[in-house]
Amino acid sequence: MALIVFGMSPILFVFISITALHMGFVMLLGFRLLQFNQSKKNTDHKSISVIVAARNEGSRIINLISQLAAQEYNDFEVILVNDRSTDGSGKIINEFAAYYDWLKPIHIEALPEGWTGKKYALYSGVKQAKNDVLVFTDADCLPTSENWFDEISAHFESEVDIVLGYSPYEPQSSFLNSFIQFETLLVGLQYLGFSLFGKTYMGVGRNMAIRRSSYDLDFLKAIKNLEGGDDDLMVSRLAKKGNTSIMLEKESFIVSKPKTNLKDYIKQKTRHLSAGKHYHKKDQTLLGIFTLSWLVVWGLLIYLIISGASLKIVLMVFGIRSLAVYLIINRLGRKLNTNINFWALPFLDFCYCFYYPWVAIKALATKQVEWK
Repeated sequence: MALIVFGMSPILFVFISITALHMGFVMLLGFRLLQFNQSKKNTDHKSISVIVAARNEGSRIINLISQLAAQEYNDFEVILVNDRSTDGSGKIINEFAAYYDWLKPIHIEALPEGWTGKKYALYSGVKQAKNDVLVFTDADCLPTSENWFDEISAHFESEVDIVLGYSPYEPQSSFLNSFIQFETLLVGLQYLGFSLFGKTYMGVGRNMAIRRSSYDLDFLKAIKNLEGGDDDLMVSRLAKKGNTSIMLEKESFIVSKPKTNLKDYIKQKTRHLSAGKHYHKKDQTLLGIFTLSWLVVWGLLIYLIISGASLKIVLMVFGIRSLAVYLIINRLGRKLNTNINFWALPFLDFCYCFYYPWVAIKALATKQVEWK
């Protein structure tokens, strides 16, 4: 009846409905993140164990250790696991360990049967950790301030077992980098936004922390054959309503080195998305609706423009959607140190609709992906 009254074709009605759903998702998560302000903070400092798995990251290890040494916090250890490096990383780590008593090196020469590199590196590191809180980051990442540990500790209130942080990529002058910034912001919108609604499904291993007493080494061992999943699948297993906190303070951010060519970036994202097939069904459904609505809106837009059906209505609906979505992304980017030129968003948005199906299909079809 509604279709007859308003004179809509079924395809136009579907387009408007899915556009509204898609826009509602983005606005709901975006506004929640933009309005979020961490008011309660723990003042009882926790002892921290930082776990870093590294393979052939010699030059970057130097920068990371220097940044960790600059932290104002004084109750921490860094367990740096050298996974079969061939670039002299082991020597660099040992030299720093002789100078800093808080640096504990572990050198892995060979993998036990069935283990992937990063999984075994993390397993070895966590087993050696002595402190209350396990903090995870990568060798190619750097804290943006000397108060990173303070921010992490302050979020571990009595009921909190997991703290999720954000990790923007270092900005560079290239289209690929602009797209990486855009995609990273969309990932942050989802995992941080859903977590605020009590639906934590993943974390980013470049910047997250888990209470040592809650970390499940047996689960890590159970997924030892997967290249990914040490962060998102672990968080998904441990998270429950009320036990997760997120950090949005700029002093809590970790800046990562971005890939500089498309081949390496696609390989990285394939590894990240490969764990998605192991998510809980409810999380797969929720994320599937979010992403599919984004893709379908663009697909129906192109179809309706080509068919010439109700062009004014189609463009008006899509224009409202785009303005609302881009304003949220732009404001959220400023809050999360992921600045994207507002006028570049339509093109990045369009490219995303080709990129995501490509990488998702590749991740589903690939049986084994490499860490390094």
